[in-house]
Amino acid sequence: MGFITILIALLVEQYYKKAEDYRHFDWFSRYCDWLKPRSAAIVDMFPSVAGPLKLLVLLIPVLLAVVIVNGVLADLGGFFSFIFGLIVLVYSIGPRDINNQVQKYLDALAAKDDEAALLYANQFFAGHHYEPEIEGKPGLIASIMQRGILLAFSNRVLAVVFWFIVLGPLGALLYRFTTLLLERFGGGYFGREEDSESEDSELVSAIQRLYMILGWVPARLSVIIFALAGSFSDTLLCWNCATDFFDKNNDELIVNSGLHALKMETEPSQEEIQAEGNEEEHASNVEQVLALVKWSTVILVTVIALMTIVGWF
Repeated sequence: MGFITILIALLVEQYYKKAEDYRHFDWFSRYCDWLKPRSAAIVDMFPSVAGPLKLLVLLIPVLLAVVIVNGVLADLGGFFSFIFGLIVLVYSIGPRDINNQVQKYLDALAAKDDEAALLYANQFFAGHHYEPEIEGKPGLIASIMQRGILLAFSNRVLAVVFWFIVLGPLGALLYRFTTLLLERFGGGYFGREEDSESEDSELVSAIQRLYMILGWVPARLSVIIFALAGSFSDTLLCWNCATDFFDKNNDELIVNSGLHALKMETEPSQEEIQAEGNEEEHASNVEQVLALVKWSTVILVTVIALMTIVGWF
């Protein structure tokens, strides 16, 4: 039943574009702001583990509520549990549709409207609690978009699906809440560095560690899917040795593997970044990355469909 839930959720994400209109997490921000100061007394009792404890205090109540609701619905019947799981998974994916957001950016490039392209690039990286300030030459923005699209496939879709397979609705929401906490307290994700001047560096550090732990397996699965969707042999070139596959930073591995799968340079030259009037070339590079992600999604859906069929037999 779990694989059928995932299959339906991915089809909803692909064909029902209004699904993203129902993904509102403002309540989670208000919840964190309300609970965080009230838990200070408990945290102060254990200063040596203040960061992880703050993180647990924020996550456990909402995740416990999910477990209780799922358990009650499971007792009522498998159908109710199935519907709950489907709603949670659709809610956790995203929050925005990658194809729609990138297409707006590409349309702006085609119209040679650099100002609109910059606006849509910032909207692509914007989260519920994070407002980016991306700026620079069109070539630099295009390079950032290429990396963002590859990371979005793992962060918005694959990681959520993976943890749904492992832990059910609890896993999907655990990953989504982790990314929301990273946006809320750590200045966003997509490979960004920790804000060393954060007023709560212990909490930020704990959130980032959890984000890296939860993203470790999905990042490696993303690499394998990129290799299947693109050039397998070129994807292998991003690893100096086998241990690189296991030891590299999650985001770095995803970006490098995706670009190698398309036979692109992982670090664009300064000439490419600074060049003016190359909108068609910039658009072409972004389109190739988007196509890789689309094919990767097809592979993911196909694998899940095959697993569902095998499960029936």
